[in-house]
Amino acid sequence: MLEEQLIQAAGFRNVGPDDAPTGFQLRVRSPYYRGLWGNLIEKPTVTVDGEVFGGDDIVWTLPAGPSGATDYTFDGLQRSPDARWPMDAPAVLTVPKPGGLARGIHDVTLELRLRMSYIPEELQPSIWTTSRKAVIVR
Repeated sequence: MLEEQLIQAAGFRNVGPDDAPTGFQLRVRSPYYRGLWGNLIEKPTVTVDGEVFGGDDIVWTLPAGPSGATDYTFDGLQRSPDARWPMDAPAVLTVPKPGGLARGIHDVTLELRLRMSYIPEELQPSIWTTSRKAVIVR
């Protein structure tokens, strides 16, 4: 079940070995009611406790596809002819950060920039910005 908020409460965690995390992840639901093709997604910005992480290094894991979840770099997402982010399943954003995040409560902000295929180019992208408190437990 997806929450209403873009940044989901479940799924905010460090990735990599417990003694040497390589980054962190957050789950994000699509703000668009139809879902989106991957090449309509622009680079996101994730900010945690004031530290900004740009979209070039963020890896997207999209749940759709015949073989299950697929990981995409931003360039791969733009080039994929069949990457799709459905409305009813979260994407997982993996953000590289050596050492990961400290245990505890963090202020997390996400800026998503999305294009819609039927809206004139000069009126794009649509921008969604959301913030919430999230907890790293390990």
